[in-house]
Amino acid sequence: MVALAAALICPSLSFSKEPEHGKEAVRKPITVTSDSMEAYNKKNLVIFKGNVEAIEDFTLCSDELDVHYDDARQVNDIEARGNVRIFQDDRTATSREAVFSNKERTIVLTGDPQVKQCKDTVKGDKITIYVDQKNALVEKGSGGQVQAVIMPDKKDCPEEKRGAEKVNSEEARCKKPR
Repeated sequence: MVALAAALICPSLSFSKEPEHGKEAVRKPITVTSDSMEAYNKKNLVIFKGNVEAIEDFTLCSDELDVHYDDARQVNDIEARGNVRIFQDDRTATSREAVFSNKERTIVLTGDPQVKQCKDTVKGDKITIYVDQKNALVEKGSGGQVQAVIMPDKKDCPEEKRGAEKVNSEEARCKKPR
């Protein structure tokens, strides 16, 4: 039932890479699994609770995930709460909350957000990831500062994972504590 509901409400959701010049981005379906799902058709809302995994071009793990969509069943935004982890290739982002905007193609991380790539780490009060451009904006809050740790030695950085090996390893990461 969860897969059917996700297929019905999430057909336009994509975290796809930027399209090649003159071509539209190929949008993959997103697969959401969880311990339970609640659908509120009049509110255009589906809530996934418990051990949530959302998989497409990257993997998003959280305790709870709210999918907000419009009357045409197009996804507007997705809110993840509790133990949020996002994995893509050699990048990992963590926070207490994250909001994906389908229109803006951004993910905004709040609640002790940090992004790691290989051995490099960046932290702030709010991190905005621009999905298609693969850019990020790290902001400080009142009294805080942005912190970046950039390691000079990249020998231990894993090669980009592809295909089923990538998906399987990222799914396994959802099972591990933050």
